[in-house]
Amino acid sequence: MHASIARRNPLAILLVTFFLLVPVLLAFDTTTPVVFFCLGMMNLAVAGRVDVRKYLVTVGILSGVGVGLFLLNVLFPAKGMNGFQRGVAVFLRSTALVSLSVGYILIVDPYDLIRSLMQNLKLPPRLGFALFAGWNVIPLLRRDLEIIRHTHAVRSGGVGKPFRGFLRAAVTLLSGAVRHGERVSLSMAARGIDEARNRTFIKKIPWTWEDTVYCLAGFCAAAGTFVILIYSGRFTFQLS
Repeated sequence: MHASIARRNPLAILLVTFFLLVPVLLAFDTTTPVVFFCLGMMNLAVAGRVDVRKYLVTVGILSGVGVGLFLLNVLFPAKGMNGFQRGVAVFLRSTALVSLSVGYILIVDPYDLIRSLMQNLKLPPRLGFALFAGWNVIPLLRRDLEIIRHTHAVRSGGVGKPFRGFLRAAVTLLSGAVRHGERVSLSMAARGIDEARNRTFIKKIPWTWEDTVYCLAGFCAAAGTFVILIYSGRFTFQLS
């Protein structure tokens, strides 16, 4: 969990990020991903504060997939196609998609996103609090996995077959996850989540007129840039 560093409503940021992702997803040229990557950087500056170092490290690691696709196209080009040009286009598109997605993940607190869904889009409390509970269970599973590993190491004396140890840990972790789920279910039932109608919230995530202006500006910027790229002949359509 991290503190929210977003200046706008999480749903508004999600919507603008979607506007920026669609043209990149449809593009298969080298210009569109670069242009929308720059728009994404401008969006991050407006929407919130991001840890630049963490952002660059995360994007750099995930861009390894793009490097692999680039090498695959260069070393094994499709018949009748320029492998290098296709590889560069695939790399830029994948890197742009990664950068836009990582930017959203780093500036928006997932808890604030769920609160916004419940407060602004009337997400049922039963589903919203289930998402809260599921997110909170992740650290518990991580802790359980460490305990399981240490226990198996003590029992086997540090000697054993890795695959068999993996299977044992997986089964034990699964049974622990089921127990966590049962406790969460009983806890939610005891708090009357199933019967919830008009709930109050300690932390409000309102949708303001500034969020509306932000979304309209994001849509106009993305759509306008997309149209310009199409009519200038820079945009090439391809889904795969």
